[in-house]
Amino acid sequence: FLYRRLMGFFVLADQALDGRLGEVAAGQFEAFGDVAVQHGTWRCRVFGDLSGHAPAIFRSDDNDFAAAVGSLIYRGAAAPDGLAGLLADFDPQAFDWHGLLGTHAVALRKHGALHVFTDGLGASRIYTNADRTVFSNSFLAMCELTRPGRFDTQACYEFVIAGSVYGDKTLVEGITALPANSLLTIDAKGRIEITQKPSPIRNDDLAIPQTLDAIADHLCGQLDTVFEPIARNYRDRIRLSFSGGFDSRLMLAMLLRHGARPTLFVYGKKDDEDVKIARQICEAENLTLECIDKGLIPAVEPDAYIGETEKNLVAFDGWKVETTLFDFGADRKDRLRRHVEGQVPLNGGLGEIYRNFFYMPDRPSSIGAVISTFYSRYDPTALTPRFDERHYRVGMAKAMREAIGTDEDRLTRSQVEEIYPRFRGRFWTGRDASNNQRFGPMFFPYLEHATISNTARVPLRFKDLGYLQGRMIARVNPRLADYPSDYGFALNGPRPMSYRLKSLLGTQRPPWLRKQSFRWTHRTQEPRPAPLSEPYLSRVIDTDFPLMRQLFHIERVHCATQFGLIATLEYLGQRYHLDLADD
Repeated sequence: FLYRRLMGFFVLADQALDGRLGEVAAGQFEAFGDVAVQHGTWRCRVFGDLSGHAPAIFRSDDNDFAAAVGSLIYRGAAAPDGLAGLLADFDPQAFDWHGLLGTHAVALRKHGALHVFTDGLGASRIYTNADRTVFSNSFLAMCELTRPGRFDTQACYEFVIAGSVYGDKTLVEGITALPANSLLTIDAKGRIEITQKPSPIRNDDLAIPQTLDAIADHLCGQLDTVFEPIARNYRDRIRLSFSGGFDSRLMLAMLLRHGARPTLFVYGKKDDEDVKIARQICEAENLTLECIDKGLIPAVEPDAYIGETEKNLVAFDGWKVETTLFDFGADRKDRLRRHVEGQVPLNGGLGEIYRNFFYMPDRPSSIGAVISTFYSRYDPTALTPRFDERHYRVGMAKAMREAIGTDEDRLTRSQVEEIYPRFRGRFWTGRDASNNQRFGPMFFPYLEHATISNTARVPLRFKDLGYLQGRMIARVNPRLADYPSDYGFALNGPRPMSYRLKSLLGTQRPPWLRKQSFRWTHRTQEPRPAPLSEPYLSRVIDTDFPLMRQLFHIERVHCATQFGLIATLEYLGQRYHLDLADD
């Protein structure tokens, strides 16, 4: 069952592990477009996605090849067409991601060496085991092949508190991820070399003008290099996730600017503000809109819930950011439907590179302040004595320093801005973007290195209150900027006093106060959705939580989202017979 449905990934393994992979697969890969290439004692296998697309691969006459999973455009040509040019141009010494777009993992062989790399941000990750006998962009495939024995306790706490796993760790000991911008090379003799290349994300003070309009034009110019190839390759097949806010409005403006007319979809009930605004814009602009209410997905019978959970496990590669695996299949089915008839979805994740995401004041700060402000969503009474707050904060701080390339805990305000794309973007939004590629090619334009470049250097006064992003929309398409938003004002219009005051109060709250807010707002238990109720959850895990009870006081976990994440960990632990390391 598992490997018949594990899609959109690659495995690079030595012969022993590849044999085990073949045994588990039981001959089911080929029906889904398995491509296998031998390289000395190593075997590279690439699998198509859940929508049925075969792997994108180009083979040269001299037995070299380039293969990609996920979304990829190279020098304006979408995969598989762009792979021939990528192979021809590839030079491991000079490689710098120039001309590449998308969230992808690439394996190519040239001049006797096999090379593997991912996108410029590192949203797609390359996992490996301790002795480096297997590499994959699938966490679940690594678990199946290497059978880890223990959870990583720090990673479990990060997952529940901060919604993802940060740094080079994973949820389990013995499986780690390569650093961002790594180039994995295996030569003809099987020798492994991992080189960390310079990030293609630029931070050049001289590239940023000084006026709001000039900055807006400059950053729209960066977006042109991303949206023009996407619009040209996919045109009317683009499916855009839309809401009443800034990010999707800017994406729509850029797509229209470059000649694409996407179909739009919006989540919510018919009377929700997002839905009403989306409907108004689409009617005025003569665009197609689909309203999706995930709450209308009917419940399944408890016996069928086991199968739905298994499908979710595989579809989402073991875990999702800040969301439980446990539902009735709504999320999985919705993501698959986005690709019907060859549609290519776009998502506005990470669009807050143009805004003050952390809502922190415009002054130097510290990594500790960022952790207190945004990564301290926990109630100490819900955590067992195994939680060491100092250890948790040290681990998060280390991952942040590595992400932005500093040895210091004191930060300039622009370094705080860098944390958003390079840390939050890579490990949170990037995980979601990577998971989405399992369903079919999908683009996240704000995750592109060309988009992120220089945004951390924009004066914060322009990012505050969304002035910069509103002006960007207006410079591209003034009419779109004049429609109402779910903020209560036109995106290029004046900000009401109430909104400005709310933003000011939020920004000026000190980190120690922000740290306390979660426990104050979760003093009583939230209602839990039906899939997390005892009749359903007991079908897939031991609801005594024998593993996670060592880390959490389950009865004191009042946040429904965190309860779902803990249940996800329990499910993984019981499935793979994981234990927890001794203190």
